[in-house]
Amino acid sequence: MKAGTATASIVRRIDGLVKASIGIATITAMVLAPAAASAAPKSVTPTIALASSDVARTTAPALGTYVHFDSVYPTTVKNPRIEVLCYQDGSLVYGEAGGVNDAFLLGGGGSAWKDSGGSAACDANLYYFSWKAGKQTYNRLASTWFSAGG
Repeated sequence: MKAGTATASIVRRIDGLVKASIGIATITAMVLAPAAASAAPKSVTPTIALASSDVARTTAPALGTYVHFDSVYPTTVKNPRIEVLCYQDGSLVYGEAGGVNDAFLLGGGGSAWKDSGGSAACDANLYYFSWKAGKQTYNRLASTWFSAGG
């Protein structure tokens, strides 16, 4: 065998091994990438806002109207809830809690706000309950504020 032919043969073998290694590495990456992606934590930033499709968005929220909320929360939270708290001059005049898909009648069926009328400053909190050391704990995930007319 001549030196030039032997060298060319070795180069072809090395080239073939390199291509095979790249092919194996590519296949391995394709197989492992979805597993790595699914193992990564899927964290979300909890949020709450007045629902964008709500009638309250075309007419301002007010005493006697219903409000709904859009919310985002981690899938690890099993029973997320929303509470609506409305204040006049710093005093709580209305409060109600319900599920994330519930509609909230501002003022409710009976409240100090319903009795007195007027506008109110309202907070909506996205939260859940958990247990720690044998005691129930309140865990607020997000909150928003809105003004409601009287």
